[in-house]
Amino acid sequence: MIATQTLLVLGGFAVLLPMTLAELPTGVSLQFMARSGEAPVEVTEVDRRRIVDARRSPYSAIGKFKGTMTCTAAIVLNPRIIITAGHCLTERDGTTRQSNLLFQLGYQTGTDLGRFQATVWAIGSKQSFTHESVQEASRDWAILVLDRAPAGVRPFLLTHHKALDLLEQQILLPAYSNDIVNAEVLSVDLACTVRHLGWDALVHTCIARPGSSGAPLLLRDGSGYAVVGIHTASMFASDEDGHVAKFIGNQAIASWMFADAALALSRQLDGGSVQTVNSADY
Repeated sequence: MIATQTLLVLGGFAVLLPMTLAELPTGVSLQFMARSGEAPVEVTEVDRRRIVDARRSPYSAIGKFKGTMTCTAAIVLNPRIIITAGHCLTERDGTTRQSNLLFQLGYQTGTDLGRFQATVWAIGSKQSFTHESVQEASRDWAILVLDRAPAGVRPFLLTHHKALDLLEQQILLPAYSNDIVNAEVLSVDLACTVRHLGWDALVHTCIARPGSSGAPLLLRDGSGYAVVGIHTASMFASDEDGHVAKFIGNQAIASWMFADAALALSRQLDGGSVQTVNSADY
């Protein structure tokens, strides 16, 4: 068996995860680079993304999130609950930022539908930009509570679909991507799919760039959309010497990884009291 690693790119930072060929998704073949120190392979793809009105449904429940970096977040289950990637709160020393967390709902070219302070309520696992385990990478989520409820917002539901039912279904990825008007507008990939399931994560085909971390993967559910996961990273295979190889896909944390925590918070908010929990509870 050939020893490999996966190069996980989190918000512009690269983290090597130990892997073996047997753990790679079915159908993925690795072609290692010959020279050491080369940058990750450029992925040849047609850019399907379109700029959309961030104030129109279903995008009006999405906003720009500013923690330790610019990310995307979505309102789920309750108008005061947002979900984003855990590494969007992670400092360079591995600690989790607890203050100065800003959510701008419906952000568009310097304006928004409201600016909200957010408080960390639960994280899947502490994240690291230098030593990330497979388990930590599959729990790269954070749930936050807004200081007040936005007016007129319709929160996304979390999907009830089984894992295998998601494969090859068309999904959307709306995100504040840094490569499109410097994340001043919301862009969406309108035609992508979940290609693989692996490492307790979804491997998807949506176009995602820095700024897309935390963006919701949306699946049509009746008259609306439900969140099937949140984008967290791009994945490249690497050999044990660190030579970067084939692009594997983009990683998303499946909604069932954080659904219980989000539901618990929703019940607390409905009951009028909120108690902070931590990753050890989930």
